[in-house]
Amino acid sequence: MGTARSALLLGAVACLLAGCASAGADEDRTLDGPVALVAPTPGGPPLQGPAPLPEEALGLPPVTAEMHAVLDEVQRRWGGHPDLGQPEISRDRALVVLRWHGTPPPGLSALAGSRDGGTFEVRVEETPFRDGELVEEAGRLVRENPGVVTAAGPRAAGDGIVVGLHPSVAEDGPERLGLTSRFPLFPEVMDAPVPIPAG
Repeated sequence: MGTARSALLLGAVACLLAGCASAGADEDRTLDGPVALVAPTPGGPPLQGPAPLPEEALGLPPVTAEMHAVLDEVQRRWGGHPDLGQPEISRDRALVVLRWHGTPPPGLSALAGSRDGGTFEVRVEETPFRDGELVEEAGRLVRENPGVVTAAGPRAAGDGIVVGLHPSVAEDGPERLGLTSRFPLFPEVMDAPVPIPAG
């Protein structure tokens, strides 16, 4: 995945952890440093595969009402469960991937099986790590590495963390920069997000 695509993907599905977490407590807070870009709430709005560039997005088929119904059902039944991961819809709209850490509940597997022979496939995939733990670690990496880590967030597959490295230090790579984690890190060269002026 290229740097531009990665930035678009993180931006399109991201919630600014530093800003969103405190929005209620400090309405006038502005962005003044690196932020952790965090994926949507598990079971929430799906990723659409690798983020298309704006001109590519115009040619993609629409997400159908039936696909939304599957995602809504997952959210209704398991939305608060810590083992639920990020859903994903393929760019050709032929596949909906539901993700779960550990053995999925029978109801989730049954929901996927009920779509057999439909206009799209639903598949359940097991994630190596919990989405919430990846989100927490992404925030730590950003907070503890100012000027080095410009953004971070969990990969949709739940297999590690995308770490945005500032262009001025990206050549060194995570190990030489002293970035360590109990989760796999996937570095990308990424400028710091542009601060949004307070309205």
